[in-house]
Amino acid sequence: MKDQNNPILLIHGAWEGAWSWNKTIKLLREKGHVVDAIDLPGHGDDKTPIAEIDLTLYVNHVKEELRKRAGKVVLVGHSFAGFVFARVAEEMPEKIEKMVFIASAIPYDGKSAMEVFEEDKKSEFLENLIISEDKSYATMSRETILNIVFTGATEDQLDEILPQLVPQALAPFMENIVTTKANFGSVPKAYVETTLDRVISLDHQRYVQQRNGITESVTLEYGHVPLETAPEALADALDTIFSSTNSIV
Repeated sequence: MKDQNNPILLIHGAWEGAWSWNKTIKLLREKGHVVDAIDLPGHGDDKTPIAEIDLTLYVNHVKEELRKRAGKVVLVGHSFAGFVFARVAEEMPEKIEKMVFIASAIPYDGKSAMEVFEEDKKSEFLENLIISEDKSYATMSRETILNIVFTGATEDQLDEILPQLVPQALAPFMENIVTTKANFGSVPKAYVETTLDRVISLDHQRYVQQRNGITESVTLEYGHVPLETAPEALADALDTIFSSTNSIV
């Protein structure tokens, strides 16, 4: 894949924005990759109101970005981005060279992201969310962000990260996704596992890989957000995947 020089598009997870990839992007570009990151609606510099955000809005935004790029694109996504990818690949498989999931939830059996997270009995994620009174969005305490989500981050790193996190709209987590072998199933996939993950347990990461026929993976001994806490290790893992000729789903 590296020799083909496919453009690489990075998609952030919940609460985050394109900013979360800054360190990883720098390292990947130094390795010769053509790579960019975008904000999903309501994240980073995009000020879309929470009330307008649903999964379709996320998906259509990524599809618009794919249309801007010539040829096929390698999609790399963290955490909840796996659900966004699944819909994008189901609707536009011809534009995707490969999908790389990092510590990611991936749909199976037509389930919503909320249902997939609920089935991970070792996860400490849902029980520690702070849900708004109208149930339209969720936030997290500093303690949850440091100990469960950004495991391994320093206090200084957290001070840099916290002001950039946004309230996360919950509507996208509630939408069911049905994928087919002909579309989503036809796109080559790889996975970056995180062994110290308290958001999506390693067992569940491996379960969603098995349910989606993913046989190519790299394992990192880090927590849920290596793009912030271990960008060097993540860039090396992604470089290995990008350089691989493995295209078997």
